[in-house]
Amino acid sequence: MINNRNVYLSKIYKINMAQKIIPPQEKPVDEKGYFEILSKAVFNAGFSYQVVRTKWEGIKEVFNDFDPEILSNWTNDEIFDALESPKIIRNGKKVKAIVSNAKVFLELIEKNGSFENYLESFRNKCYEDKQQIIAKQFKWLGPTGAHFFLWSIGEDAPPCEALM
Repeated sequence: MINNRNVYLSKIYKINMAQKIIPPQEKPVDEKGYFEILSKAVFNAGFSYQVVRTKWEGIKEVFNDFDPEILSNWTNDEIFDALESPKIIRNGKKVKAIVSNAKVFLELIEKNGSFENYLESFRNKCYEDKQQIIAKQFKWLGPTGAHFFLWSIGEDAPPCEALM
């Protein structure tokens, strides 16, 4: 016997799966914008974009609007305080990755003059190479996170729909 509630729920599920939200594409205007999108890719790992998007304003507040200068100097106490906040996705490895990534991000800016210059240094490579470079450079960015980042900042990347 078919349960009407299960049929109804399966129809809703299929509709929701068909209506996945695609992250917007927008070139950041400054270094902080690049770091925010990079961090969003970290938080997005293992979650739907909708979950992260819903919590994003609270996450930004806890993470000092993703200022890499501030985050690169976070202490263990500040990491612990962030993990206590209900405003964020409370995953200690992700929070520590954000702090570590802030340090790497600043090193890349220092070495290249800007994050845009860093991206320019491998812009002529194929998408797969760019994806691999980004994934290796930053913690908690695998191939999907690197795609999310490259797509979101308007770099040459396959459409998100192709990966769903």
